[in-house]
Amino acid sequence: MFFHHHDKMNFKEKISQTIFLTSLFSFIVFLSLDLLFPGFVSRTFSVYWFLLATIVGSVWWSVERKPVDKREKRFWPWFLVFFSSVALGLTVWNWRADFDEWLFLVFPLALIAPFLVLWLVREN
Repeated sequence: MFFHHHDKMNFKEKISQTIFLTSLFSFIVFLSLDLLFPGFVSRTFSVYWFLLATIVGSVWWSVERKPVDKREKRFWPWFLVFFSSVALGLTVWNWRADFDEWLFLVFPLALIAPFLVLWLVREN
């Protein structure tokens, strides 16, 4: 889906795809380095600038991307579902003391629930 190239990509779509993929890769690498060696990256700049560039690049790419055929779907709903799943997972994890022994059930459900909602919406 992300790496599917077609011949009809215009210049703005190529640029937005490059911005998204480069900033996503950079965010993952620099965040991993900062987690492995605390302060290694964060003393110089915030790694969350790459996250901001990833979000901007993904929104721009989803606006510029034209479906190749009628069956092809945009990735915008999957993007929203992924980030809402991560947000729900982080919320449940931060409230893990409140969930106590129910955490092993609620945490996976929070991660899966947005995908189930998207699946139910697309069934119609």
